[in-house]
Amino acid sequence: MNRRTYLAAVCTTGFAGLAGCANRLHNAQRTVEGPCDDPGGTWPTAGGDPSRTGQADTAPPSPDADVVDLLAGVRDEGQQRLASSLPAIADGSAYVPVSGGVVAVDLNAPGDGPIWSHELDDDVDGVPAMSCGAVLAPGLNQLTALDPASGDRYWQADVGSHGATAVASKGGTVYVAGSNPVAVDARTGEIQWSAEGGDTLALGSGGLYTTQNINGTGGIFAHDLDGEERWHLSLGKIVGSASVHEGTVRVADNTGTVYAIDAMTGETYWSRSPEGVGKIHSGLAVHGNDVVVPAGGGAKSVVLDASTGEIRWTADTGIVTGRPVVGDDWVAFGRTNIGVTLYDRSTGEHRATWTREEHGLGTVDGLAAIEGGFVIRGGTTSGLSLIS
Repeated sequence: MNRRTYLAAVCTTGFAGLAGCANRLHNAQRTVEGPCDDPGGTWPTAGGDPSRTGQADTAPPSPDADVVDLLAGVRDEGQQRLASSLPAIADGSAYVPVSGGVVAVDLNAPGDGPIWSHELDDDVDGVPAMSCGAVLAPGLNQLTALDPASGDRYWQADVGSHGATAVASKGGTVYVAGSNPVAVDARTGEIQWSAEGGDTLALGSGGLYTTQNINGTGGIFAHDLDGEERWHLSLGKIVGSASVHEGTVRVADNTGTVYAIDAMTGETYWSRSPEGVGKIHSGLAVHGNDVVVPAGGGAKSVVLDASTGEIRWTADTGIVTGRPVVGDDWVAFGRTNIGVTLYDRSTGEHRATWTREEHGLGTVDGLAAIEGGFVIRGGTTSGLSLIS
């Protein structure tokens, strides 16, 4: 009998002094006991890692891969539940935000229904994150830590957030972007500090980088991991999060201009506005000496030289609203109105396309990598598909 089952049983015995036991059970805070190394899993947070690089160390799907509806067995009163965002993925399970809660789905047997479902008082519209062996569900008003095996709650903190890239973890600390960036103890849910900053978030080896969009203008803030501000740059409107790689922060503004910035000093190394790139809704991907720039609302996606910003190759992808995924020798774009296309990372040569028509996909607004496949979220349908 687990702890929750035991307490629930005790609360029904009618023992004297147990009035309000159910309420205390609901509000119980438990300490997370797992190791707090870097988050594990195939895709443990938005962008694949806390630095939002979009990197995958997995193989892509084969050209003849099949597509499965991951939420076909996830229903509420007969109605299929919908994905609020992409999931976090670890140990063969996808932890999916749905309206009013989170469900865990077995990637190998999605038709069997959810492994567990945890209902929350708060809508979760950001990508969950793994930390210290817990699943962190970022809500509009609260952050909740859940047991990945059972869905039982460890703790809940009054920390609000919004957007796909609002939460990331490093060591034993969870960082949350909302009206202000906040640091939370991953084991207990205790708030450690709060600072001025933005509403998307990426982590570097020794810093926290948030972007901000207010009334059409924006900027990027850099803090150390104790919450002390290092620098702040006023840029154009920024919707997607930054990507941090090897001491450089890269970010794109609303016009498609890409900036490379020194992570410690805020010095801008270069900026580029590639032709054919429009409003970028998500963020970039970075791997080695490649910066992968999605088309956004434009027609062309671009790979830039990370050192100079010069164009290495372009692809006529059409609209791409999600962050690209980049592997050792490949790049994948979720082409909003077309499907998912795989390119050679060095040359830009087309390798494979899985079309919406052939595979029954909705519009594509995001990808997450698993071994031999991708999880795909549909923008207009809020569906969740697995191609593998």
